[in-house]
Amino acid sequence: MRWLWRLVTLLVLLGFLKTLMVPQPKAFIAWPESSNWTQKIQGEMKQLQRLSQDLPASIEVEVRRLWKDFRPNGNDQEV
Repeated sequence: MRWLWRLVTLLVLLGFLKTLMVPQPKAFIAWPESSNWTQKIQGEMKQLQRLSQDLPASIEVEVRRLWKDFRPNGNDQEV
């Protein structure tokens, strides 16, 4: 059992020495170029404009479909 503790202690010591001796890797954040960023935003704006222009037609279609599904048949009393 003594050899297990010695092995664990040795591994912890080696790990500690490795963090001291080996430099940490540096992380670089890649930022897109301004022209690509601008084109991406403009494309999203155009897509939103297309969707918002089509919105009233979509609402009209939904209202007509609901009216068709729930059309009163005239058999019930009026409230």
